[in-house]
Amino acid sequence: MADAVSTTRPVVLIVEDMSSLSLAYAAHLEQAGMDCLMVDNAADALTALAKHRAVIRAILLDIQLPDMDGLTLLTSHPDIAANCPVVVATADGSINRAIEAMRLGAFDFLVKPLSGPRLVKTMTAALQVSKQPDAPEPTAEGFQGFIGISPPMQAVYRQIGSVARSRATVFITGESGTGKEVAAEAIHRSGPRAAKPFVAINCGAIPEDLLESELFGHLKGSFTGAVSDRVGAVQAAQGGTLFLDGICEMQLHLQVKLLRFL
Repeated sequence: MADAVSTTRPVVLIVEDMSSLSLAYAAHLEQAGMDCLMVDNAADALTALAKHRAVIRAILLDIQLPDMDGLTLLTSHPDIAANCPVVVATADGSINRAIEAMRLGAFDFLVKPLSGPRLVKTMTAALQVSKQPDAPEPTAEGFQGFIGISPPMQAVYRQIGSVARSRATVFITGESGTGKEVAAEAIHRSGPRAAKPFVAINCGAIPEDLLESELFGHLKGSFTGAVSDRVGAVQAAQGGTLFLDGICEMQLHLQVKLLRFL
């Protein structure tokens, strides 16, 4: 374990069992103004977090470690992703497991081999998230528009707080009237996008011939009835949150059009 940490530069904990990769990652990040603490297994990662919790601002976590894989680590210690942005590093064959890690609260994932510029960009974004104030706590009445403080609702609030820090796409399910849009707005307000727009689109109400215009906008004269330029929902939500309500109510061929964008 590398023990020297700085109190003046942001510290990234690198959890990677191949020392050559750790050193390469650290070289890129240190050149970008970060300090790195390197460990090669999950046990040492937990020790480093306990010892340097006050200064570690982000974590680069390999999903395949010799003593415990990254997914098991995040599952057994949910406080890690809840308190510090975690970027998961994965090989091509384990992307589905990396996505599962993001469901557990990881900030993002990178596919090996990691390019220097992409690594620096992603970790810089993670550090920006770590500067954000903590998500609001539930009150005696409820949380971010929800009413209720029962144990099941407390579990929902914790999950909202966890995914709000992540850049992963969030899939919200539930019967009509259970508060899916309330949950989406709570995620938006609890994370680093809170100051940016929240744009909700009722997918079931979009006519087939207007789908692309509603989502991506159009220029004046691009089709009959386009009397002026229009900003689409995607651009309007830039930097914030786009909530696509009722995707299952869209025609299947319209859902296919959304697939590449999503």
